[in-house]
Amino acid sequence: MAELHALSLLPARVQQWLAPYEADEPLAASFRAQQLQAMLRLTPLAMAVNIFNGFFIAWRLATVPSWLWAWVLALLFVAAQGLRAWQRARQRPPRLLASPKAIRRAARHAGVLGLLWGSIPALLFASAPAPDQMMILAISCGMICAGGFALVTVPEAALSYVLLLAGGSAVGLVRALDQPGTATLLVLLVTYGLVVIASVRVMARSYGSRLAAEADAAHQQQIVGLLLRDFEENTSDFLWEVSSEGTLRHSSNRLDQALCYSRQDDPDLGLVELIARTHRGASHGIDPSSHLRSLQVALQGSQPFRDLPVPLVIGGQLRWWALTAKPTWRLDQTRQDWRGVGVDITHKKHAEDEMHRLAHFDVLTGLANRRHFQHRLQQQCTRDSAGAGGAALLCLDMDNFKRVNDAYGHGNGDLLLKTVAQRMAQQVRSRDLVARLGGDEFAILLDGASSRTEVQVFCERLVRAIEQPCDLSGLAITPHLSIGVAFLPHDGNHVDALLHHADLALYEAKQRGRGQVQFFSIEMDQRAHRRIALEDGLRSALAGGELHLAFQPQWHLASGRVAGLEALLRWTSARFGSVSPAEFIPVAEEAGLIRDIGLWVLERACQAARQLPGDLVMSVNLSVCQFDDALLADKILAVVERCGLPPGRLELEITESVFLQDTDDVMATLHRLHHAGVRIALDDFGTGYSSLAYLRSFPFDRLKIDRSFIAPIQSSPESEAIVHSVIELAQALHMETTAEGIETAEQAQLLQGLGCVTGQGFFFARPLDLAAVTSFIAAQPATAN
Repeated sequence: MAELHALSLLPARVQQWLAPYEADEPLAASFRAQQLQAMLRLTPLAMAVNIFNGFFIAWRLATVPSWLWAWVLALLFVAAQGLRAWQRARQRPPRLLASPKAIRRAARHAGVLGLLWGSIPALLFASAPAPDQMMILAISCGMICAGGFALVTVPEAALSYVLLLAGGSAVGLVRALDQPGTATLLVLLVTYGLVVIASVRVMARSYGSRLAAEADAAHQQQIVGLLLRDFEENTSDFLWEVSSEGTLRHSSNRLDQALCYSRQDDPDLGLVELIARTHRGASHGIDPSSHLRSLQVALQGSQPFRDLPVPLVIGGQLRWWALTAKPTWRLDQTRQDWRGVGVDITHKKHAEDEMHRLAHFDVLTGLANRRHFQHRLQQQCTRDSAGAGGAALLCLDMDNFKRVNDAYGHGNGDLLLKTVAQRMAQQVRSRDLVARLGGDEFAILLDGASSRTEVQVFCERLVRAIEQPCDLSGLAITPHLSIGVAFLPHDGNHVDALLHHADLALYEAKQRGRGQVQFFSIEMDQRAHRRIALEDGLRSALAGGELHLAFQPQWHLASGRVAGLEALLRWTSARFGSVSPAEFIPVAEEAGLIRDIGLWVLERACQAARQLPGDLVMSVNLSVCQFDDALLADKILAVVERCGLPPGRLELEITESVFLQDTDDVMATLHRLHHAGVRIALDDFGTGYSSLAYLRSFPFDRLKIDRSFIAPIQSSPESEAIVHSVIELAQALHMETTAEGIETAEQAQLLQGLGCVTGQGFFFARPLDLAAVTSFIAAQPATAN
């Protein structure tokens, strides 16, 4: 390494530690020149500071030593040498190379300066008064830092300067060790000196790395330039030259053959006319006019152009050329011609077109994908802001598509998606756009549609077209759609807002039973924001103690005593007040919070049951989402065991929607709990799906008759008949019955007469906290069964 030779006066290990870069000659010579130039730029300022500080020292301490003015003259001489070197560098062209000798010369100059400044504290510090000592030490430290960083581009000079100045300062402090605080100042001086030396090394390495990177970049640029020139001159597919009038002055044989060009037959035809001639009588779905116009404009200008795509027909096939050219002046400098090269990029163009198709269109259905649709929607928003008219955005989702995949396989699911996509595309106009956003989600942009009636008519026609049976490998499947609609600009004037509002309308359509069309309204957005706020609140509700249980007694109709209690979850939020379970339970289910909340409810209910009389049963509702947990039975039984509650005193209430999940897993979980002694009740019986098959396959302990049948039971013979049938069915299957929502004595008496075992409702008691329900039970008179 050439740079290491410049440090031959230092030990080899120090040389290697201090070297700012590694380079071979003559690159190292170039680096040395740049190092010296960078250092010389700061030389005037550095010498001015040296002269100022020198005169200041002489003025402050002139009465003490007799030799101080000789020291000042020596400093002026050294400073003058530095300024002279700077002046010579200014008057000459920037030096491109420098020898190691120049680096050593700079290091010697810096060393002399360091020696001069180091002599001041070494000779004067110990004998100087305390104020002068502080002045000497302050100037020395300042000169160490300033000089080290000013010389950082030449680390040899910086090291020489800092070591000699710091060494002189250390000698002065050692001589004054008998003075208070000097030892501390000596330690600080050594520490700061080492920090400066380390900083100089780091900054010098950084500067050297920059020099090496710049040199490497310049070298790479030279190589690239050579390769490009070689490509233009020797490896082009074909060469061409066009005069300022546009006619071919020179062309390669390959170009002549491709254009069927003969200089003798067509001496006045230009390159643009020859390419246009190849398209006569050809039909390839490409309009070449815009490309040829771009070529004509480029040839009429004065700037080089590169890779300008041009289509032409060769041998009856569409081909693509990329033309590159630069202007050249004739020898008389009166006219500008063009000299260039052409490359056949047909395969590249086809590959780019295919990549564009894959990037903007869905592979399965051929519809626009989400990216292309959002781009088109953005264009529509821009047009609308310019007053070009509105549009309607439809977000569509196939209802229960997952069941098709699960039941018939993903292959048939893909066939269904393709069929639905084709039917959608057949229902729209050419200016509209249909897209598949992902999965079974689609979107349609109806350009110019601004009337609800118009969109409603279109949606009805679309639904009729979609909801026709599809033949999927011999399977007849009828697809169904839910649709959400948002209008531009009424419901938003940018892409994210429109998509969000159409999604909210789609969510509303699904919530209302699927297979519907819903138009966005501001209330949907408000509900969505509240739903998000409720979800955030629920996440902290458990830890914040906002959730609590209320207990509603269940009454034994025949004996007139409390037979059990149902644990009801309540949420009293500091932000929202008292939130209805009908509102926050669905939010907890969708947010995935119901598992933790459900186990918390179960544990609190079991703990409460332990404080109540031993024969009372505690009923706890289970969410359908909790059955997604394969360890649900283990967790429930662990809670029961941990609370010390007999399993027979716990009753789990489930709804019929549980059986829409994986029925085998659900049944296995219920059977395990039932065999462990836990009671199982079927809640809201008769309001959901047909439950007779489940009643046959699982021995429920109790059927709970929904309040919707109890409220009209006195005025509706039909409701009374249904309740009577349910009670008889339960008796035949050896199950108890509980009627919910009893609010009058007449209802309770009628239900008892029909054979209903237990009931609950406001007639008996409202939901109470644990203390109140304990007092309520204690206040009930003992009654024989």
